Amino acid sequence: MTLTTWVGILAGCLTTASFLPQALKTVRTRSTQDFSWPYLSLFSVGVLLWDIYGVLRQDVAVVVANTITLALVLVIVAVKIFYPPQTKS
Repeated sequence: MTLTTWVGILAGCLTTASFLPQALKTVRTRSTQDFSWPYLSLFSVGVLLWDIYGVLRQDVAVVVANTITLALVLVIVAVKIFYPPQTKS
């Protein structure tokens, strides 16, 4: 593997790993108040487009990192849908 490939793999691992603690915390606490729908929508579409870009370029590092990141974002979206914030009465 080339140095470029290794840099891409390392970058993908670090950026994807940075999202993992937030996804785990969201699942554990079931709190998504800090995530707005516009943010989740824009971020999800952006990651999906990076994934498509990686497929078109046949870049495994880009595809793997963005597929995992998209899965983590979709976990947060699922928690936001299935556990809406409780309204105080």
